[in-house]
Amino acid sequence: MGSRELYLGLWVRMTVAVLLSVCGLLVLLAAEFVLAAGVSFFALVLAPLLGGLLLFGAGFLLVFFGLQWLIAVRRGAVEWSDLRVSPNDEASGDQCSTDEGISTDELPSAQKIKRTTAILVGTGVGVLLTHSVILGAFEVSPVLFAVGSGAVIVVGFTGWLVYDELSSTSSIRTDLESEYDIVSDPEREHDVQRRVRRLARQADSPAPAVEVGASTLPKAASVGYRPSNSVILVSRGLVDSLDSDELDAVLAHELAHLLNRDAAVLTALSFPRAKIAQIADLLFEPSASSDADVIIFPLLIVSTPVYIVNRLVVPTVTRYREYVADYVAGELIGSHSAMASALATLDQEYAVHYRRDLRMQWSSTAFGIVPPPWEERKVLDGAIRFFYRRLLGTHPPTESRIERLRLCEE
Repeated sequence: MGSRELYLGLWVRMTVAVLLSVCGLLVLLAAEFVLAAGVSFFALVLAPLLGGLLLFGAGFLLVFFGLQWLIAVRRGAVEWSDLRVSPNDEASGDQCSTDEGISTDELPSAQKIKRTTAILVGTGVGVLLTHSVILGAFEVSPVLFAVGSGAVIVVGFTGWLVYDELSSTSSIRTDLESEYDIVSDPEREHDVQRRVRRLARQADSPAPAVEVGASTLPKAASVGYRPSNSVILVSRGLVDSLDSDELDAVLAHELAHLLNRDAAVLTALSFPRAKIAQIADLLFEPSASSDADVIIFPLLIVSTPVYIVNRLVVPTVTRYREYVADYVAGELIGSHSAMASALATLDQEYAVHYRRDLRMQWSSTAFGIVPPPWEERKVLDGAIRFFYRRLLGTHPPTESRIERLRLCEE
């Protein structure tokens, strides 16, 4: 396959993925806006009722707490002076007690009563004042307020998520460094860095940093959105199991991912799915209230089809960009057969390591060069393999990649 057909296939997949991702994102933003605007509208309209309920609740609690203390004093269980027991005294175990064995820690102190009622009164007054200012002083209609609030909430949530996604590179790098067990290995690191610099000069690109891990499993990964502030991680097993040409091919493959901005492209395409994941976290977070669940759950239902489509579409681009990285690597080192040989060696090494240690973790599959060996199932193995490798897999079959590289040599 020539470069023209290869890049044509990539751009066709990219176009479809971008259109579906943008449509999915627009659906999410519209759903979030409707939800946020609706909640804002009803919060403003019902503000007098809510503020009144909060003030009524504060008065009710004052009466309730007062009756508790009055009854306790009439029974001789406590004295009025015990009302002034501070929370610090309670925490240190200095509670006042009587012969009947009743202590002041069974009754709310003055500080607790004031704090609780102050929160309710302050919130209630704040709600009423906000309602008066918006509708009275500024004469803003509830609909306009809802539209503005919905827009601010959606933009704020989306901006926070974009920032979180952009800053997640450091956490990914930390996780990979931990898995690779990064060590000080000056000899291997110098050799790999020299190779990377030579390849970067050939590609007219800044050279990324290099780190070497103690893992005996042959693997490599690149982390970062641009070569200038990225890192290529390699394991000792990779350096020791490949010959010179194969090692250059693997390093060129990782450099190709950085040159093609694959991490940035795939992060952008996966943004709708990341947004939905954040919404799901809000829904299923243990500390989330049931009222919040009622509000967020409809949004999650609307988001489910978007999640499914995005989850199926993005891997098609991911897999095809592996073909492109293979091709670019072959062009950089001037030998597609070396890249094919490296893939075959890694695939064989993975199989050997998998048979030797069934407990091996493959958590960084998406950052590897070849996928881990497939674990055979006794039931529905073909269907499960098709689903996880062909539909959701981040890498195409190694045999297919080798075949494409061999065709490039012809």
